[in-house]
Parts: sequence; structure tokens; C-alpha cells
Amino acid sequence: MHASKILATFVAMGVHVVAYNNNCEGSGAAGIALIPQNCINAKNAIDTSATYTDGTEFSKGNCYVKYATNGSGDQPISGQDIVNTMTTIMDSCDVGIGSFGTGNCDSCHVTINYRA
Repeated sequence: MHASKILATFVAMGVHVVAYNNNCEGSGAAGIALIPQNCINAKNAIDTSATYTDGTEFSKGNCYVKYATNGSGDQPISGQDIVNTMTTIMDSCDVGIGSFGTGNCDSCHVTINYRA
């Protein structure tokens, strides 16, 4: 089945298709300078029972972590969904950095990257 037919099928069924383009891109320095424990500390600091909105940052040490909607408003999301997205990035990307969609809006995503 062609991608356009699959998409049309999901739309007809009322299934939300996430448009965010997941990626494992980030700072070139991340592979050398990022301390993975800082990202684990950032993930552990997130209250999984809380609700967060656009622009919330969870950075620790040299690990930059942010939930963003790219102009789609606040788009509330649970801390658990942010933790789950971080885990997916950390497990899927070689260096553990990238941006993955959260599924609550087409442009909503979590980013993990290196920061100086």
C-alpha cells in the first residue's frame, strides 16, 4: 500500500498522525563532551505526575533538555510522557541526543542536546 493511501486510511479512521520529524541530530560536541549521567539526572528530576507546557527546560550540567511546541501554544503534557520521550531518544540515538515528537501536537517535541 502506498504511503498516501495509508495516511488517508488513518485520517478516515480518525487516527491522529504525528507530523514531527524525529531526529538524532545535535551539537557536534555532544559525542565528546556530553556526560550521560547529567541526562539521567535531568530525566530523574522530572515529576512524572506533573503537567508541563511549552518551553519547560529540565537541563542538568551539560545536558540540555527541553519540551517545546514550536509555536503551537502551551500544549500541556505529562511529565511521564516527557520521561518516555527522553528514554526513547536515549535508547534510539547513538550519542543519546536528538529531538523526538511527543504525539500531543504535530510540532510538540522533546530535545536532548549538549550545552556548554
